[in-house]
Amino acid sequence: MTTYSGTSLKSGLKILIKNQPYEIQCSEFIKPGKGQAFVRIKLKQLLTGKILSKTVKATDIFYSTDITEITAIYLYNNGFIWIFMNKKSFEHIHVLKKFLYGCEKWLINSSSCKIILWNNSPISVHTNTFIILRVQDIDITVKGDTVNSTSKLVFVETGVSVRVPLFIKKGDFIKIDTRLGKYISRINH
Repeated sequence: MTTYSGTSLKSGLKILIKNQPYEIQCSEFIKPGKGQAFVRIKLKQLLTGKILSKTVKATDIFYSTDITEITAIYLYNNGFIWIFMNKKSFEHIHVLKKFLYGCEKWLINSSSCKIILWNNSPISVHTNTFIILRVQDIDITVKGDTVNSTSKLVFVETGVSVRVPLFIKKGDFIKIDTRLGKYISRINH
């Protein structure tokens, strides 16, 4: 395991605190006029997703975590467990729903995603930031109501509803930002 001092803590670094994996969101080195230097860090707990702030001494020692990221393909689920296939080794990875953190609404068969492993156990799944999905159904809009509203609600193939411009039709492919659940553009296929 690699060791880090308080002064070498940077954004994106994954460390162990009390035998739990954390990712540093941001860090700020502070050297007061009087007293010992310290580092103020903002951490994300990788198992629960909670964000916390912590102040550590510049001389404190931290250990790196055994975090790996793999690219996988979504295969299927049974409602409790989602099955993915590692793109490199072709082995199946079983992920509990609690580790999907809401990304299951963007998964369709054969979609690519990243799985974060800690000690060879999955702890989170991340879909691509932008995905392309087909419009399955369109919410009924009242003709002539285009003065007040320049968008309408559509349902994509995963069942998620997304606000789109009025020119989008059933069967169109649209690009969606999965972080915000927002329409980006229409894709010509």
